[in-house]
Amino acid sequence: MVAGPKTMHDIRTLRSVASRALPTSEGALFLQLHRLASEKLRLEREVELWLRKQERIHRRLGELERQMEHLRQLCPSLSAEAKATPPQRGGWRHVTLEY
Repeated sequence: MVAGPKTMHDIRTLRSVASRALPTSEGALFLQLHRLASEKLRLEREVELWLRKQERIHRRLGELERQMEHLRQLCPSLSAEAKATPPQRGGWRHVTLEY
């Protein structure tokens, strides 16, 4: 059984799908080569953008950790409690709105 794509990013674009048989003429071969080179360049740029974004996120996480450590040093009694009970992730939050 073949699994389908999990996200929209897993779906190949029309440019990346080989929709025709192998080209026979020299001009068609050159055009196909150009299309593949363009797709490769686009994907390389996308990887570079993701790497820069990842670097920014890691820098920000480091800044947050330093700020948290500074605050823990200001109030040592809260430090033990904060380390013992980390915030829960993924839980639903309930908010009651009255009209």
